Amino acid sequence: MEKDGNLYLEKAEGIFSDNKYMSLGTSTKDGKPWVAPVLYVHDEEYRMYFLSAIDSLHAENIKENQEVAISIFDSEQDIGASDGVQARGTCVMVEENEIEKAITLYCKKVFPESDIEPTKRYISSEYLGASEFRFFRIDLSEIYVTGEDRRVRVDLEE
Repeated sequence: MEKDGNLYLEKAEGIFSDNKYMSLGTSTKDGKPWVAPVLYVHDEEYRMYFLSAIDSLHAENIKENQEVAISIFDSEQDIGASDGVQARGTCVMVEENEIEKAITLYCKKVFPESDIEPTKRYISSEYLGASEFRFFRIDLSEIYVTGEDRRVRVDLEE
């Protein structure tokens, strides 16, 4: 994704990079909603990754309905500032071909000062198959930046 000159995409990138938690909205197949805070990381294509127990309610919902929504914001910002990102996309469990990427991104953000190799801290096989915890990936289809300009859709195709 090209972000040069795209003020709103640059703003979204700053919000993604400056925060650690996102509110993850999921729902059952029949529309019962659920929101959960999750620690997240993102890659250069704005795919969001998070680690979660597979028996959590949001993980159970994702198995039934991959459509999700997220909200990311700094809860310490001044009242009225309301800078944040709202987005929607589809969520899947990370499989073997992508697990090392998810682990590396996660470790860089969660343990930035660590000298331990990411794949030594998190063993790939422990986060695959029927593991208790799994990495998930969200492919965003729509991103909106909130704040001074109220709500502006970010063009991801520039």
